[in-house]
Amino acid sequence: MRLRQLPHRFNARIKQWTAHPPTLIFVFLLIIFLELEESVQRAPTIRLLENAVCSQYYRDELDVGDIEESMCKTPAIQSKLAHIRGFLSLFDAIPVIILGSFYGSLADRQGRRGPFALAISGIVCQMACIYLVCSSWDTIPVETVWASSIFRLVGGGPNLAIALCLTMTSDLSTDETRSKSFYHVFTASLVTDMIAPSIAYATLRHSLWLPYLVCAISLILTFPVLLRMPDTLNHTKGPHSTEEVPVERTGVTAYIKFLSDWRIAVGVAVVFLAQFRQNTFEILLPYASTATLLTVVSAVNILAFLILLPIVTDYLQVKRGIRSYRVNIWVARTSSAALAMGAVALAAAPNIGFVVLALIVYATGFGVRLSILAVLTGFVSSIQETGRLYTMVATTDAIAHMIASPLLQWVWGRALSIGDKWLILPFLVLTAVFMIALVFSCLLQEPGWPNLDDSLVAEQEALLSGNERDDAIEEVLAYTE
Repeated sequence: MRLRQLPHRFNARIKQWTAHPPTLIFVFLLIIFLELEESVQRAPTIRLLENAVCSQYYRDELDVGDIEESMCKTPAIQSKLAHIRGFLSLFDAIPVIILGSFYGSLADRQGRRGPFALAISGIVCQMACIYLVCSSWDTIPVETVWASSIFRLVGGGPNLAIALCLTMTSDLSTDETRSKSFYHVFTASLVTDMIAPSIAYATLRHSLWLPYLVCAISLILTFPVLLRMPDTLNHTKGPHSTEEVPVERTGVTAYIKFLSDWRIAVGVAVVFLAQFRQNTFEILLPYASTATLLTVVSAVNILAFLILLPIVTDYLQVKRGIRSYRVNIWVARTSSAALAMGAVALAAAPNIGFVVLALIVYATGFGVRLSILAVLTGFVSSIQETGRLYTMVATTDAIAHMIASPLLQWVWGRALSIGDKWLILPFLVLTAVFMIALVFSCLLQEPGWPNLDDSLVAEQEALLSGNERDDAIEEVLAYTE
């Protein structure tokens, strides 16, 4: 009888799951659609810009149909391409820096879905602008593509969208499960990254606009998901919560408040330096033989974040009784060391086989940001401040990208002009950056350690009698009302 009931129970469970799916599944779908767009458009955007620069370079000598892709790999064209891409990254970061605080506060007050929808709308508009400029290379200067960054004022772009996805994940997690939830979300992103290059290059063989069509469809699919899913802010508050976000803790004031805690400041510094890792692939991507290696790297990272890190985390927390914050700090330090070692290996790699091994080591350090986020969440005084905290981290990412991209593209351009022996120069710069990140990560302490300001307050309270302490509290309350 029990065996006969199993299919019915299974079908009932499937129907229940379909009717009321876990909210985290919706977050997975959002990150997959968003990451699919980001991964698919990366190589086609470089190819679009390269094609526009190359066509303008040869337009007085050759017809457009006679220009082969190999002809676009000359130092003159690649240097101009690096110049355009570097400043495009800089201008893309400015809206995030300006409006990151606003959208973070909006997400904490009104919910996560609205700001996410705005970000998706802005990304679609920017993609359309980039394609129109590059396809009109014969009448419009390629540098006009910099104006597409204006559309990132709508929602803040992919940086804030990803930050909101992580905020939703944090809303649905506890302190003990937060890092593992981040690993699962990151694994979904990695699976998408592994599939996306094949889609990008398959569509690129047909035309330059087809990858952008795939990206637009992927982004549009996020809107039905947003309409179907409940807002995770309501999940965090609970049905009877009336907590409001104080007006005085929004904007720049909130960021100053966060950074006044030296532990958060140290964590943000590590995030800032670790963000330089993303710009490595901007240097490698123009060369298709290297770009295809990213699929292998994604597969290795999937094993690390889906299997290895969760197993190690469970072992240390359950079997050894180590607090989750301490485990996350160890992961951050190990990841920073892996980034530094990977950068050294990339600089020393003599052939493509060693490049593969170097990229595998390098990519294992990508968990540093997620571990830092899990630690930083324990430092905020209210769960209603996670949106602003995570958008502050996204703003830090944007500032780092704004600095790293032009810097590394300039270093890369100088290396190309000097000669082959100096092509390792960007990786030497990255090695120094990640070594500094490792030093900062060693300064991180778990939330159980007292903050300097909290220690001073505790010492002052210890010197007061009970009545004096009560009088002091009344004076503070009277001042703040």
